[in-house]
Amino acid sequence: MKLHGALLAKGCLLGVQFLALFKDDLYYRIGRHADRLAEMLKDGFIVKGYCRYIDSLTNQQFFILPNGVIDRLSENVGFELWGPRGEKKSVVRFVTDWSTTEEEVTTLLNFL
Repeated sequence: MKLHGALLAKGCLLGVQFLALFKDDLYYRIGRHADRLAEMLKDGFIVKGYCRYIDSLTNQQFFILPNGVIDRLSENVGFELWGPRGEKKSVVRFVTDWSTTEEEVTTLLNFL
């Protein structure tokens, strides 16, 4: 494929995507959106009495949750078990992005 230039064409498509991301501060706007909703998520977990694993300033939030809560949440919400599952509690990671809505964060918090 390299010899026939097929990979070069795909590189051009990646470049077009980056041009779009940096036009009119789109990259920064969608990043701020994801970070704002992650803060909303973090605040909601804290209000409900759950402990943070680390204090993250990014769109990734890490919490220590009882395994029963993890099992119940996993039926309705997507998240990642962060490391090995503990005997009673485990660390989980939630990630927000440009397409996450406030309603989705509120729904997740209501499941708690």
